[in-house]
Amino acid sequence: MSSNGDSAFGDTTASDWLRSLRPDRTQLFPSRSATSGTLETASFTASQTDRLPFGSSLPSQGIVKSSALPSGAWNDRNARSFPLFDTAVELAQNQVRRLLADPVTPVRLASHLSVLGVAALILILSQVNIPNWDFSLRVLPSSAMLTSNNVGGGYAGASILTGNSSGVLVSNSESLQRAAIPFTIVGEEPQKEVQYYTVQPGDTVLGIAQRFGLRPETVQWSNAGLEVNADMIRPGDQLRILPVNGAIHVVAPGDTLSSLAAKYKVAIEDIVNYRTNGLEDVSSPLVVGRELVIPGGTKPFVQQQVFAYTGVVPSTAKLGSGSFVWPASGSISQGYWGGHPAIDIAGWTGAPVKAADSGYVALATGGWSGGYGNHVIIDHGNGFVTLYAHLNSIYVQAGESVTRGQQIGSLGNTGNSTGPHLHLEIRYQGVPRNPLSYLP
Repeated sequence: MSSNGDSAFGDTTASDWLRSLRPDRTQLFPSRSATSGTLETASFTASQTDRLPFGSSLPSQGIVKSSALPSGAWNDRNARSFPLFDTAVELAQNQVRRLLADPVTPVRLASHLSVLGVAALILILSQVNIPNWDFSLRVLPSSAMLTSNNVGGGYAGASILTGNSSGVLVSNSESLQRAAIPFTIVGEEPQKEVQYYTVQPGDTVLGIAQRFGLRPETVQWSNAGLEVNADMIRPGDQLRILPVNGAIHVVAPGDTLSSLAAKYKVAIEDIVNYRTNGLEDVSSPLVVGRELVIPGGTKPFVQQQVFAYTGVVPSTAKLGSGSFVWPASGSISQGYWGGHPAIDIAGWTGAPVKAADSGYVALATGGWSGGYGNHVIIDHGNGFVTLYAHLNSIYVQAGESVTRGQQIGSLGNTGNSTGPHLHLEIRYQGVPRNPLSYLP
């Protein structure tokens, strides 16, 4: 140490010692001048790179100069006169500024802080003991107060209390019980009475039956005028509609329950148990003239008779091929079923009607003709016979030979018809066949 109390850093011996340690430095720290009382300018030259925090470094060559300061300012400057420390602080500040300048960093920091906040909140709440609230369940005021009529703690019902404003327990249980609310779903009872339907233009027995969810035979067997021919309906007619599939029977002299059950192929109990029949048991007498509903009953079909050509078959008559074509264009308004052994092709009046196959005309007649109206029958000479009914006009005559696709008339609305259509039947050996099984 020097005798005047100066720092050893100003001593020559100390300077030589420092130079021996750092020979590359000309002077590491500034020295104090004894004569001028000022701090002389110090400089150094770095020949190598000094490593600093955050991965930064000092330049390989650089000179740091400081201005001359009064000797009294040395103590204030001495605390922050280290270039390495100042540079490190400045670099750290720059690094923080760059991080804060990044737009993603604040958002990421905020998300991390929010997660930590939620975790802390969950941790705090998990330590909170929620009190067990135990209330005595009491009913509403006296105007709407209920009391249990139970025995042994079970809920038996409730009654309205009057004149008592104090609350009473609903039940012996500590939990709230919902009062039983009676609610009954009453299913719609099936229709048991016979209904009546007025035939509209364009109606068919099949279409009417489908409207009421019945088989077409039920409509036919419930109306005596349709038993022979289901096409015998016209606009304005009143048809009886049964509530169930079956038939209606008018009691005749000599009828018994056993004979009716055998005729309609049902059990006696089926007739007796039908409420509207008014029969108490199997021994109940039958009243002549009374109508009975036979649920599920069936009847044998009555084959409709058609007049056919009985003259001499012409020698030039063409023989049918057995392959049929559609005789008219239009939509099928009624299909083939037991009471309607044909198909109805709806169209417009005057539309052409053609022969479905080659043959000769067995019948060509007009008038009512049992409800057929103007109609033509063609015998194809191979067991097949076709019938074309409700024609507006006829272009052929009996005994005439025709070819497949030849026009024989025009579509109409004659006879028993509710609208213009062609009634087409195909019979083989006298037995009706479904035309849709033979048409392409």
